[in-house]
Amino acid sequence: MPARPLSSEDRVFYRDQLRTARYAALADAEGFLQACYAIEALGKRLLGTEATMAEYRVGIKDIATAAPSLASLPTEFPMFFTQFDALYDVIRRARNDAMHTGSYARHATNAAVEMCIGLEEAVMVGPEQMTKVKDYMVKTPIAAEPWHPVAHARQLVLTHSFSFLPVLHDRRWRLLSEMALVTFLYPMAAKRRRSALARSISEAVEDGLKLLPAPRLAPEDDIAKIVEKGRVTTKPMLWIVVARGNRLVGVLSPFELM
Repeated sequence: MPARPLSSEDRVFYRDQLRTARYAALADAEGFLQACYAIEALGKRLLGTEATMAEYRVGIKDIATAAPSLASLPTEFPMFFTQFDALYDVIRRARNDAMHTGSYARHATNAAVEMCIGLEEAVMVGPEQMTKVKDYMVKTPIAAEPWHPVAHARQLVLTHSFSFLPVLHDRRWRLLSEMALVTFLYPMAAKRRRSALARSISEAVEDGLKLLPAPRLAPEDDIAKIVEKGRVTTKPMLWIVVARGNRLVGVLSPFELM
């Protein structure tokens, strides 16, 4: 049965599910199941009914042909990319196996992450080109409040491997960088470090914690114009996406555009 076509809204929705699952799997070396659930959800949508991983294969493989990493590149560069069928077989077998621990789980998770990367690209290929910030941004941004302790901001940066964390300071959006945290906390004696971690972000800014201006975008901004402007910098980038009322509705980094 041919895969059912995806609408523009479907493409963004399933891309986001795959991306969220991939991030979760990368954060947990044995986090295979969440990635698997996202792949299954896409398969169910393409088939039009709930079925098994084996029955989802045709529809998922059909859409996967739009991603070079799952189509042409495994033949051209087999040392770097894995054939779709090989990846799918690993995922299907692991999905049906009760054992998800150790090296077996890591192997299955690596296969699921590679599959998700390809499918994220594939589902975005359609008759209607995605050109707006809202089509690519992360819609569930994590941010810090000015009253949050520095320790909490540090925890968020470490937990999610962030380079930048949005912070609303003096009614303006700023970025707290990992390097700013390092330079604020080191070198410090243990007692002073404990005190610094307990201070609110607002208090820490008064005491030398540096916040960077946050490049702002709107959901309807054109991606092509943003990329063109970005060509002139080699610095790490995080754009914040703000709607009316200075409301943070998303973030966008080069990772989401790759």
